[in-house]
Amino acid sequence: MRGLPRILTVATIALFFAVGFFGLVLGSGLHRNLHPTRGDQCEPLTTDKDPKAVVLEPQNTWSNWGYLFAGTLILYRSRNLLGAAVGLNLAFEFLFSALYHSKLTDSMQFIDVAWIYVLLLSLIACAVQSVVNGLHDPARETEVPTFSNWRFLLALGIAAASIFLGILIRVIHPDSTITTLLLAGMMAVVIWFKYLWKLLSTFLSFVWPPELPNWRLADTIAVILTFVFGIPALVCRFSDGPDHILFNWCSRDEGTLQAHAVWHVTSAMLVLVTYDFLGHYFPEQGRIFASWRDD
Repeated sequence: MRGLPRILTVATIALFFAVGFFGLVLGSGLHRNLHPTRGDQCEPLTTDKDPKAVVLEPQNTWSNWGYLFAGTLILYRSRNLLGAAVGLNLAFEFLFSALYHSKLTDSMQFIDVAWIYVLLLSLIACAVQSVVNGLHDPARETEVPTFSNWRFLLALGIAAASIFLGILIRVIHPDSTITTLLLAGMMAVVIWFKYLWKLLSTFLSFVWPPELPNWRLADTIAVILTFVFGIPALVCRFSDGPDHILFNWCSRDEGTLQAHAVWHVTSAMLVLVTYDFLGHYFPEQGRIFASWRDD
């Protein structure tokens, strides 16, 4: 699907999430937790001044639109199911995280954290697919959405397994920060292992790898943007809330830019540029910052 039909399809999906968000937030169906225990954010509650406010943390709620923006771009550019799963999971993270910060209930926090794991697992799966394609240079067939195509069924199973495993990890209830960093580390190893392998081969010649994929300007842009968004994302993530680790950026002033809100936007962009770099191995997947056909 290309051109206008693709634009309309992706726009409809994005509109579905936007309408769902406004309907759930502005409606009376969701409970508000007016006395939450918050260890990872400091934004003052709007109910301190307006007891009837429907959005309890405005900055931390509206900043989640960064996830929908990034997810929509990935959905538009992706040409295979695992790539599209990353975009769709970003859209779900927008919905669940925004609902949590607007209502601050335990149930919304549960699904919000669970979907962070789902998102990272789907990104790892997409990375593995891209790197394997780059290493072995197969026919590079994308998963045509027909159930007679075994590649599509395999990708569908992997996407479903990411959801199951992400929720299972949340049920086990490990430390969310450590788990997120471990999953992010796994993803980094998958993406960069070929270069780590190359470095290792300078000491152990018998593991010398095949030639590396051609390096393009878009790859350089993606790497630079990884640091541009990644460093602020991590610093803000570990500097907010009463349980901050790095700096004490916990501000109870409603006029101050909240570190947690910055984390939402920068982490959304970090996922976007990470996805784009996967096109370094598998350009047919669909890049964000450059069309592979123009390389």
